[in-house]
Amino acid sequence: MRKEIIVLSDIELGAGNLTDDFISDKTLIKFIKSLIGRDHPVDLILNGDIIDFLKCPLIEGDKYSYPRHISEDISLAKLRSVYEAHSLVFDVLKDFGKSEKNKIYFIIGNHDHDLYFKSVQKEIKRLIKKSKGIYFPLSYNQHSVWVEHGHQYDFLNKTNKKKPFVWYLGKQILNYPWVSFGVISRALIMKEEHPFMERIKPYPLVFKHYKIVIRKISSGALEYALKSFLYYPLRFFRDPTYRMPLDFLQEFYRRYRMGNWDIEDIADNFKRKKQDAMRNNRLYVFGHTHETLIEKKEGWAIVIPDTWRDEYTMDPITTELIPKTKKYIQVLVDHDDQIVWELQEIKVNRERIFFNDVMKDEIKYIKLAAEEEGFVSKILSPKMNTNK
Repeated sequence: MRKEIIVLSDIELGAGNLTDDFISDKTLIKFIKSLIGRDHPVDLILNGDIIDFLKCPLIEGDKYSYPRHISEDISLAKLRSVYEAHSLVFDVLKDFGKSEKNKIYFIIGNHDHDLYFKSVQKEIKRLIKKSKGIYFPLSYNQHSVWVEHGHQYDFLNKTNKKKPFVWYLGKQILNYPWVSFGVISRALIMKEEHPFMERIKPYPLVFKHYKIVIRKISSGALEYALKSFLYYPLRFFRDPTYRMPLDFLQEFYRRYRMGNWDIEDIADNFKRKKQDAMRNNRLYVFGHTHETLIEKKEGWAIVIPDTWRDEYTMDPITTELIPKTKKYIQVLVDHDDQIVWELQEIKVNRERIFFNDVMKDEIKYIKLAAEEEGFVSKILSPKMNTNK
């Protein structure tokens, strides 16, 4: 065998607080350990939203906040918090990377836009003690395998890859997509009020059984959209993070009317935009949607392996919440550059729970989930600094 390619998506390592949805450290560590010591090179592709900078708070002493102006220093501080919460994951990446033939690719997604900062890349290299064979691209394209996070085919979450930074008050800050500023300003407060709810799919079914939340989300989103169009540009006219693209208002209103805050079908969007070039590769792998998809056509296939964070699928009849398994893509490349790929599954021993029970005490069930997977949580986190 010439090479093995492993693709994981949407791990979302956070700071161990209420907005951190990753608890499967032990499972991830065991899996990466299994890749060490193989006779052939392994390309480990971490396909976007691996470090959840977007939902990670800035922790300062006994207080924390969610600032919207993300400078280099703030991104580095967030990275330190993530490292403290999930240091063993970084340690196993360090062990994997000791072999020069093994390579690590941190594909940039919409939750880890902070990877554009060279200092953040440098610090990750330092933490896992690998200066060569570690990359931070927007996509991977080798051996007829194309890997991309997928947010560029989602209208609300796509980023300006030609302009990842903007300047504000003499500082270079991240040029997040506009909806990410909405997450920082509004959604993370909702996330702390209902920390378990966002882990349950499909969202339309969740909202059907928990209508108070969809009313909160829709009213808050519409208020933010209208203020972003009519008020914030005047109140904060020098602040580039408050400038909403005009076409966003129309899209936001459409979603408000439908009550649809889910991610777009990125596979269909990708095919429409790239239909003339689909046969350039045999396998296309995406993440972002937190779903499993396999679509095969003559000559190519599109695969989405789902997320590694703590998520559940709701049974529409019983409202039982079924913990998702962990999935990854394994690609074997032979010496003639031919590939064989498979969607692999890792089962985690977890108990099923019921939606109504969870909604009575979300924090209780977040703690129970963490205990089941042996994750030491920081649920009793510092106080939120509402002045920031």
